[in-house]
Amino acid sequence: MTQRHDPLPPESAGAAPVPSRPAQPGKPATESPGRARHSGVFRRALRPARTLAGRLIIAFVILVGTAATFLGFASVTLLKQYLVSTIDQDLTTNARSVERMFLQDLPGASQSSPLNLSDFFVRVNWGIAGQRDVTTYELPNPGAVEEFGYPRDLEHIARLGSEEPVTVPSTLYGSDWRVLVHPISPASTGGLITGNIIIAQPLGPIEFTIARLRLIFVLAGLATVLAAGLAVTGLVSRTLRSLRDIEAATHTIAEGHLAERVPHGQDDDEVGMLANSINVMLAQIEHAFAEKERSEAKMRRFVSDASHELRTPLATVRGYSELYRLGGVPPERVPEAMERVESEANRMAGLVEDLLQLARLDENRPLNLDCVNLAKLADNAILDFRVRAPQRTATVVALDGSTPAPDTVEVHGDADRITQVIANLLSNVLAHAPEASPVEVAVGIAEGHPTIEVRDHGPGISEADSQRIFERFYRPDYSRSRESGGSGLGLAIVAAIMAAHHGTARALTTPGGGLTVQLTFPAPTEPCQNPATPG
Repeated sequence: MTQRHDPLPPESAGAAPVPSRPAQPGKPATESPGRARHSGVFRRALRPARTLAGRLIIAFVILVGTAATFLGFASVTLLKQYLVSTIDQDLTTNARSVERMFLQDLPGASQSSPLNLSDFFVRVNWGIAGQRDVTTYELPNPGAVEEFGYPRDLEHIARLGSEEPVTVPSTLYGSDWRVLVHPISPASTGGLITGNIIIAQPLGPIEFTIARLRLIFVLAGLATVLAAGLAVTGLVSRTLRSLRDIEAATHTIAEGHLAERVPHGQDDDEVGMLANSINVMLAQIEHAFAEKERSEAKMRRFVSDASHELRTPLATVRGYSELYRLGGVPPERVPEAMERVESEANRMAGLVEDLLQLARLDENRPLNLDCVNLAKLADNAILDFRVRAPQRTATVVALDGSTPAPDTVEVHGDADRITQVIANLLSNVLAHAPEASPVEVAVGIAEGHPTIEVRDHGPGISEADSQRIFERFYRPDYSRSRESGGSGLGLAIVAAIMAAHHGTARALTTPGGGLTVQLTFPAPTEPCQNPATPG
């Protein structure tokens, strides 16, 4: 254990207190403009530390500085302990050598010394056992004493009787000695001589080495912290450049440019994954906005078309009502006028009913799904059609046009809705196809999917019209549709019902001329039992 007795120098025992400046009477306790200006500069100087890059750089510099300080402190401490332990070993070894020399050549010990003790201070205190006289002499060593002074408190250290080396101050300020008190062994002298050997070695060379090493560590630590700060600044700046690009892109997107995307580099780091996630989110937002715009445009067109469709029957009803109120309708023509009013009212009621049905389909209300035989539904629809138009030729055929049609074509669906689809298509044929045109409802399996086709052999429609025929209020021939009472919603209802069944409706050209509407249903995942028919 290393002990050190280092009394405080008189000149450093106390320090005069610094007198405080008296407050100036009458001066208000307000911040001066200059101090406020300096405070603003200080806040601006601290602004970079609030950013993520600034905090990362400061944290890394503090970490490196702390590590360098700890490493330097530990290195200096361990080296000093090692050097002091080396001195302690030298003190012990030389103390024993001095003891042997003293006992072997006691009369001449003060004149000759075969040991090399030029760096040591040696004092021998000895006496005859049982006598109070003590003889003290020192080995001559003017070099060490002149350079480092005399070690202090030697008598006090000797009285303590400690056999461990201790550190004591020197008579020269700023220099210490390492002192060992080695007792003369009574056994080696037969109990005739008692005393001790005080041997000391200056710590000045070690302290000089430690001071140089400490300076080297400080300079190296500062250089390391500076280099680490520059390196991490470049690394953080390069890493966070992607975040700045993301910020710039988001500002552009906030201005309404939804097609803008965030640039990204590597996909396997956090910034790249963040950029990819933002791009996915932006794509979804862009798609949602596009869908919203399309929906709003469709709604505006829908409202406009509905208003346009209702305007004509409302004008007719209002016109006949005003004419009747003003007495402009002769008595013999009143039944005709009332018939016209009733016809237009029925037309409005049908239009409103179609609109309500489309609204319900748009709400994705659940269907009453069951096993349905399409062949049976087709037979029922043809029977109803023949009642409405007995002069027309209407048959149920297979998809290839042959007869008889299959007896069973099963799907999972809503029988009432599918019946409505076939009825709407037959009503469309009844309204637009010539009376001489035969009508076929084909049933079968096409490419693994249950299929119904409603075919006529009329004039058909153009390719452009076939792409839009299922849109709401779309009519290839407006005048004929209005004359026949059509609203342009029948095929839109067909498409909506098929979409609710996860099926498709397509407009095709009938071989030889005419229009074919093909309805394709998903194949049933399991066999049907007791196929349902509309009640």
